[in-house]
Formats: sequence, C-alpha cells, structure tokens
Amino acid sequence: MEFVQSLLVILAAFCLPSSYILGNVVSVRGEGIPRGTIPLIYPAGFKQEAPVNTSLLWSKSVHGLNPDVANKLRPLFDYQFVLPEQSLRAGLGYVGAARRLRKFVTDLLAGRRSLRIGVVGGSISYDMFASRRGVTDWFSIFVNWLASVTKAEVKSLNGCRPATPSLYMVFCMEHSVDPEVDLVVIEYSLNDGFDDSIKKNRIVMDKEQLVRRLMKLQNQPAVVFLQVPHVWPKYVHPFHHTSEDVEGALAAYYDVQTVSLRTSMFLLNLHHPTHGFLWNETYFNRHPIDTGHKAMADLVIHLIQEVAVGLYTWPASEQEVSWLKMPLPPPMHDGNYEPMFASCLVVDAFANLCISKEGWQWINEGTDTKPKWGFVSTTPGSELILRLGTPGVSGPATAAVVKNTTFPLLIHYLLSYAPMGQVSVDCLGGCYCQKRVNGHLSNTLMEVSVTHMVLLDVTWKDHSLPCDMRVTVLNDTTSDGHKFKVSGVVFAATNSLAAFHAIDNWIEF
Repeated sequence: MEFVQSLLVILAAFCLPSSYILGNVVSVRGEGIPRGTIPLIYPAGFKQEAPVNTSLLWSKSVHGLNPDVANKLRPLFDYQFVLPEQSLRAGLGYVGAARRLRKFVTDLLAGRRSLRIGVVGGSISYDMFASRRGVTDWFSIFVNWLASVTKAEVKSLNGCRPATPSLYMVFCMEHSVDPEVDLVVIEYSLNDGFDDSIKKNRIVMDKEQLVRRLMKLQNQPAVVFLQVPHVWPKYVHPFHHTSEDVEGALAAYYDVQTVSLRTSMFLLNLHHPTHGFLWNETYFNRHPIDTGHKAMADLVIHLIQEVAVGLYTWPASEQEVSWLKMPLPPPMHDGNYEPMFASCLVVDAFANLCISKEGWQWINEGTDTKPKWGFVSTTPGSELILRLGTPGVSGPATAAVVKNTTFPLLIHYLLSYAPMGQVSVDCLGGCYCQKRVNGHLSNTLMEVSVTHMVLLDVTWKDHSLPCDMRVTVLNDTTSDGHKFKVSGVVFAATNSLAAFHAIDNWIEF
C-alpha cells in the first residue's frame, strides 16, 4: 500500500496538469474540474473557523538606522506576521515613487490630524468567512494596527459590496467611500474575473476609471491594489490566470502601490508546500479564512512599514511635494475617462422609484449583516414599472439629459449560474427604450452569482409626460427557471471627448 501511495505521488509530480500535489494531499482530477487548474481537496475534519496558528507568528527586526530614527519607527514594528519572511517580501509588488502613500505615512507618523481609511471590493474584503467580523478580517486587523501606531484619530469605512465587480464601484462609489478618505485599498481580483489581453482589456479599463475617480477625491488619497488568487471550492486557477499582471501597467502609470497574496502564497503551495499555508488550510469556498485574512493584513502592513523606513532614508523633496499638486495624467487607455456624473440608486432610493410591481416582490435575499435587496419575480408576464423622471421635478434623470434628450441608464441585475429567466425592458410615458436581458449565466462550471449592469439608452422626448421604465418577465428561458432580480439603477454621463456616452467606456454584459 505504501508503494502505491509513493507511486501516486511520483505520477502526480510528472503528469501535470492531469493531477497535482497540493501540499501533502495528492488530488487526482475529478469530474467538474476544468483542465489546467489545480484540484483542491479539503482534508477530513477541516474547520472553517480555524484560528491563526500563534506558533507561526514572528516580528521584524530593523537594522542600520540611527537610534533616533529607530525609536520613532519602533511602534510601527510592534506587529507579528504570520506569513514567512520570504513570502512576505515576495508579496510586495509595485511600490514606485509612492508619492501619495509617502504623504499618508508622513501624516500617520506625525499624528497631527485624523486619518480616514477605506476599502472597496467584493465579499472577500467584506469579511465573509472571517470568524469574527471586525476582529479577524484583514481590514479590521489593518485599521486596528494603524490606530495603535499613531496619535491621530483613525476612522474607517468598509465599502465592499459582495458579488460585485469593480465596474459597480465606478458608478456607485458614493455609497462606499468617504469623500475625505486618505487611503483606500482596492480588492477585486476574483470578482473581476480573468482577461490577459494587452490591448483594450475590459477589466483593466474598468479598473482605470475606478482608480481615477478615487484619486480625484478631495484629499488626494493614496490608492493600493490588494491582489488575491483565484481559489475556487474545488480547484485553484494557475498562477497566470488573473488580470493582476496586466493591471501592473495601471500601477506604474498612476503610481499606485500593489501587494499580492497570489505571489506570496503560490510557492508555499506548489513549489515549497508548507503546512499552515496550503489553500485547503487558508481558504474555504472562494474566500480566505482567518489565516488567509491575517496574511492579507500582513502584506498591507508590510507595505506601510517599508514606506515608513524609506521616508527616513530618502526624505520627501520639494520636487516630490510639487508632483503631488499636479493633476492626473490623461487616461492610459485613450478616451477612457471616468464618469463626470453618476447617481446610483440602490436599496430604499431604488425601491422608491417603483409605481407598480404586479408579480414582483421587494425582498432581502441576504441577511441583516449582508443585505441583498431587490425586486424579484419568478412568474412570466409579471410587470415592474419604475418612474425614472417626473415633469418639472429635478432629479438624476433630468440631470443626465443634456444632449438630444437621451441619457444612458445602467440597470443592476442578478446574473447567476442558478436557474434564471429573461426580461424585456421598455419605456413608457414620454420616454423610449428597449432591451432584452438574460439573468442566466450559462456555459460555466463555476457556481457564481454576481450583480451585473446592462446599459440602456433612454430617450425622453416629451418632458410634459413622466419617464417610466417597465421590466416584464418573459416566457423564454435558457434555464429551468424564470426568476429575475433587479436591484438598482445608475444615471450617468462620461466626459469622453469622443461622444456624450461612449459605449466603449461602459461594459455591457
């Protein structure tokens, strides 16, 4: 029996990608595992709430600084990491000039004004599967550490929205980001999916618009990319299966810093399998558990520490300060400007648009701590009517109508692998619009349900009449169901020089 097991290990090592060694677990490709991925098997007795192994914790020692500097920096280094030293260092991606982050760390060390910290992303940074929200999730660990190393007041806002891509945040940022934020972390690697194309990469272009919107906030916040690997319930995508690398151009162009959980932990799984850091010990159902969250916090804290040391070895110059006052460069992708106007109506603001909902229900399909409000119907023929604009009343619709009485509307809807239906969208009253939308995500092995947006051109010709939108559930379906969910709308306009609203700047799913 021992000979057979040894033979399986040898075969697994030489027969990639048919099978892989995952730490000390030999996993042979099973049904439903996409070719080229790394199968993921959880050992018997796996506990999702497993705490961080305190025996793995360690602290840095900083050498070569004069006593005065060392004394000033000592509070920053009173922190224990769980990631091994080489993995911690490997996870530090692009640092660059770090002008905005150096300014943030300068204010952190001085402690003379309050600091506001934010994060935008999906359910990973929302803190799903952390054992104690506000304690063991990475963002809370990071914010609590910041508060412990400065005399300044530290305020934080977790603006993550589960099951949303970065494009959602481009248009709905006002619900998730403090307008006076000083540092904001972006974590969307998994939710944005995968596209490694160099030219007109849809994911990178969306991310660019988000970066530009954030960097234009009044306090000129520092922006950091926190990149995570694509770990799924039954398999892990290979190292290169991510948009992280092509997003590196954005980091360099905008001087945005990056840290990478993918880079820091992949070798701990495949090249040098290390107990305590295997995917089946740090992840569950696509999300990091406590050790994974601790590793994410380690990376961001390591970045802050490195920048702090750099401030003393290479102090800010007058030229650096003058660069901070410069406006953003034009978009890296030609014409890829961020929206100049966006009004995102979700939850109560969206529900208040409803004037008729025959066959539809306004329900929360989530929980009190993770709400998922929206209008839901499962019956063909059901009609939902939303009033987008009223004659003589200013609002998002009238603000959006600035050319040819036409404005773009983005509709939030649920796109899911589960049985879903289709709807037709048209406009009533003084408006015209038409669209057909399918809520079913077909041809995928991944059990994914996400909030997507579809672009609708609305023409409001007669302003003496209201502008209403009707959503009708159809008999047609590409699945076994007719369920459809609508959860919000966005009125928006872009300042693209090419057109009032260039569809190339907005993805249509």
